Amino acid sequence: MRLTPWMLCGALLALPAAGRALDLGLPTANDALLHPGREAEFFQPTVEGTVESGMFGCVRRGGTRFHEGIDIKCRQRDRQGEPTDPVHAISDGTVAFVNDKPGLSNYGRYIVIEHRWDGVQVFSLYAHLRAIAAGLAAGQPVRKGQPIATLGRSANTREGISRDRAHLHLEINFLLNPHFRIWYPRRDPKAPPFGNFNGKNLIGLDPAALFRACAADPKLNFAAYVARQPIAFTVLVGAKPIPWCALHPEQMQPGPTPASYEIGFTAWGLPVAVWPRAETTARPVVRRVADAGCRGLVQPRGKGWQLGESGRELIELLLFNP
Repeated sequence: MRLTPWMLCGALLALPAAGRALDLGLPTANDALLHPGREAEFFQPTVEGTVESGMFGCVRRGGTRFHEGIDIKCRQRDRQGEPTDPVHAISDGTVAFVNDKPGLSNYGRYIVIEHRWDGVQVFSLYAHLRAIAAGLAAGQPVRKGQPIATLGRSANTREGISRDRAHLHLEINFLLNPHFRIWYPRRDPKAPPFGNFNGKNLIGLDPAALFRACAADPKLNFAAYVARQPIAFTVLVGAKPIPWCALHPEQMQPGPTPASYEIGFTAWGLPVAVWPRAETTARPVVRRVADAGCRGLVQPRGKGWQLGESGRELIELLLFNP
């Protein structure tokens, strides 16, 4: 049977909805990602012109700038050269947020859908859309492969993205803090009205790597996949209640009655494991560093390491509990 863009991972239907297995498909008809050697047909480069600049990670400005998602090339255009590719939900879920006012965000028009994969709360984000499906609104259920939008080039500039670079920006994210809607306006009173679905509150993993892993293993367990992400650094924080731990109990490791927690992060700042620790700490302390990444989350200090400005903001947001 031919593998279509909407048949990457098969669902285990016997599982209850809250623990449903990963059932994932590509968001457009562009399936070149699944064919080795055809990456240039799938990833849309930035003006830098490299295929890598459309990928996830430290791929821009010579590896010094992080890209949170992947940019998928347009394959269909109308007579004016504007994109017409339908965008589909990558999995069953519920619409969490819709922004149809491109001037409010550098995502332009964008949609966020909440999913539960193997019991893990996760969100897919679809950005730079030309149009959003009529009637699509927060709270609506969607099915894998359901058309939700049209690929585009919208952004918060008058010109948007150039026509030749029209693409779908896709992210697979976790919500850092359910109280972001309270935390962020205190820092920026002019914050756009996105509630918890501002990009600053969403942090994810590489969608392309996940799609390929699904193609290689149709029974892939998402919780186990996240747990296998390399830990680049850890931070010791106090033992007060952390909203992240309530959102992701699957990340809690066995240990003593906690006087603190040690949180393991990927190089780009995604928490993937939390260990209870017996020692106390009055402030966040960087414990171990294997990879400093390119986001400036941690930086050298003498013979050790400290949180950078962006790292301090990440920890502040992660720990915020009104």
